[in-house]
Amino acid sequence: MIGVACFLVACVAFFRWAPWTTAITVEQATEMYPGLVDPNWRAVTVNHGQPSEWRLGTVAENPSGFAACSAVLGLSIAGFLYCVYRAHDGARRAKLTIGPM
Repeated sequence: MIGVACFLVACVAFFRWAPWTTAITVEQATEMYPGLVDPNWRAVTVNHGQPSEWRLGTVAENPSGFAACSAVLGLSIAGFLYCVYRAHDGARRAKLTIGPM
């Protein structure tokens, strides 16, 4: 059950982390996509050629937030992998204890 929770947290964290790595400033986006970017946006992500607002800012503008998101992603992946390892190890030990059938 904890492994499932770690996996779900990792999914949510990844969907926040991945676009954050490619977020660009409003100035850069205005040059690339004239007329499609609101100058009041904090940062911009481009998904399949469509710019959209990214409220968390770029990595350079919000390094502590990006570090926290990266830490959550890393720890949740590590937790999930640990749970997979424990489940596999437990199944292996049970097989050794019971013996061949």
